[in-house]
Amino acid sequence: MSEFQNFLKQNLSKIKIDNTEEVYIPEYDIVQEVTQLLTGVRKELGISQKELSEKTNIPQASISKFENGRNVPSLQILQRLADGLGKRLIVDFVEPEEEN
Repeated sequence: MSEFQNFLKQNLSKIKIDNTEEVYIPEYDIVQEVTQLLTGVRKELGISQKELSEKTNIPQASISKFENGRNVPSLQILQRLADGLGKRLIVDFVEPEEEN
């Protein structure tokens, strides 16, 4: 065994790792999901942010911030955006997707 391997063998066992604190890692990013959905539907319909702003009476700058994930729209704002896109907003609880 090399000197380095001997060193590791002797010293790695001395290292103590405290795993008592649990860290929450979300399975998905809901903000990212909403921003992608909003941007995707708007672009599919060929509607500019300015046009959506005019339909919803939501400032274009706010729509831009929602689409860039810098601001999170409330449910009421999401409803207005859905109406402006000619869509129905549905909020649902579903089973989580299984990881592969």
